[in-house]
Amino acid sequence: MKYLIAIGCWMVEVLLLTTILVSMDYTFMQAMMLASMFLPVLLAMKYFLPQVKLERTRKSIAGIVCLFLSLLVLEYLLLMCCHSWMMSYGDNMPSVLLNPVFLVLILAVLFVLDTSIGKKLDQHFGKTPKSITFISDRKNVTLQTEQILYVESNDAETWVHTLDGQRYRNKTNISQWEQILEDDFLRTHRSFLVNIHQVTKAEPDSLQLGDITIPVSRKYKEVVAAKIATTTPKKQSIS
Repeated sequence: MKYLIAIGCWMVEVLLLTTILVSMDYTFMQAMMLASMFLPVLLAMKYFLPQVKLERTRKSIAGIVCLFLSLLVLEYLLLMCCHSWMMSYGDNMPSVLLNPVFLVLILAVLFVLDTSIGKKLDQHFGKTPKSITFISDRKNVTLQTEQILYVESNDAETWVHTLDGQRYRNKTNISQWEQILEDDFLRTHRSFLVNIHQVTKAEPDSLQLGDITIPVSRKYKEVVAAKIATTTPKKQSIS
């Protein structure tokens, strides 16, 4: 049901875009074809944007700029190919569809709507369990993210600790793990990443995961406090 509702929302978004494109002298079917060309870029945005780490460094800023330019170029190519396929030779695309500000605005609105709807669906139906596969001691290991208790960085190695007491050694650095595990995990220290749903008690300088104490460094204290306050309101918040 969750996926059917999501698909239904995409269809509504396409129909809304179709009404805009019809005003540009396209037929209804032509406008719907063009409107559907926004969906691949929207899906690319949903996949790549959560992986972007917002930092004030040249490398991070350059990566963000390259991502947005790539998505914009992809949208141009899709629209131009679709227009050329549907229309007669010499029929130029409306200038508004060549306006980068217009395209960015449309994509931004679609992304915000889709993200908001996705969050509402997750709240109502629950999140779909996410599985990840990684290499530990030359073996492939597959875990659902909800099975992971916390991730610990130890020099060149990273240890993945699970709810059942197992731990797996891995070479992926903890910053990459932070991007892979996304919103359900919280960075508390340069060496620790914890499952926010397993926090049983929060202190100013530490989090309790059952009998396990995880330190909270000064750098992450404010972020941790805000996340604990919104995600686990019934548990003790960090003062």
